[in-house]
Amino acid sequence: MRLVFLGSPGEVIAPLVTLMQHCQDSSDELVAIVSQSAKPAGRKQALTDPPVAAFAKEHGIPCLQPAKASEPEFLEELKRLDVDVMITAAYGQILSNAFLAIPKRATINIHPSLLPAYRGAIPVPAALLDGHASTGVTVLFTIKALDAGNIILQKTYAIQAEETAASLTPRLFAESGPLIIEALDKLRDPDFKGEVQDETKVTLCRKIAKTDGAIDWHKPSLLILNEYKAYQPWPGTYTARDKLRVVIEDLGAAGEIAVNLAPGEFYFDKKEKALRVGTGEGQLAIKRLKSAGSKSVDAASFWNGLKIESHEKGKFEVSC
Repeated sequence: MRLVFLGSPGEVIAPLVTLMQHCQDSSDELVAIVSQSAKPAGRKQALTDPPVAAFAKEHGIPCLQPAKASEPEFLEELKRLDVDVMITAAYGQILSNAFLAIPKRATINIHPSLLPAYRGAIPVPAALLDGHASTGVTVLFTIKALDAGNIILQKTYAIQAEETAASLTPRLFAESGPLIIEALDKLRDPDFKGEVQDETKVTLCRKIAKTDGAIDWHKPSLLILNEYKAYQPWPGTYTARDKLRVVIEDLGAAGEIAVNLAPGEFYFDKKEKALRVGTGEGQLAIKRLKSAGSKSVDAASFWNGLKIESHEKGKFEVSC
């Protein structure tokens, strides 16, 4: 089969590599990669390719980068490639009916959730926000409706205790590589149509705003910890002290409570080597943080910099 891979962020390079290795060992052929167009980045605002486009060029694979996937010239170029299957993974553009009509067999998508749960753009943060112990990857047929196509296959994976969206997202996409190969094998049967999703079990991802990263210490510790895990790397998690923003870089559950703390109140726990912070229910441990205008430091260095007496406590703003 003649294949085209569509993706943009670095996380989806892993399944792309698996696909390339598969094509080397089979009669399938990766004829092109499609990625977002280059955009200004950095202080100098230099035009910069997304990671997948840069990877394609480094490996000499034809790379298409239309400003819009609906451009007639782009669609005509795809038609000339005589594609059997398109594989999308966090490509980042809405695909038109004209696009979906091009491949002779199907367009399929890698979605990092167990559909029909968490349709939408941020399924990994959504699962972490809800405190799930597991999630998964679904490979599905792409149709015009959002993440609503028939399921080709899916697999469940445990969420590790310390994982955040920044680490879980690339892991799930890496796991998806072998699933894509299995999905291609299923598609060799022209009568294979997959499994219809149960519309009564559909859940949607909510949008995340930049302000969601602000900690409300009145919330229970478990909820704050789930938010921290979900909001890495964006929008991050932050609080404030003396009106100065403090970004929390390493947050975890605290051990047995020895000192009562009001929401936002904290002290340095020498045994845990962390700042123990009070919440609306329970306590949390901060091991690394960064104040605005300062470098990232561990909890001990932050505490020592405050010059607070060992018997006293610090206080973060309860909400910011």
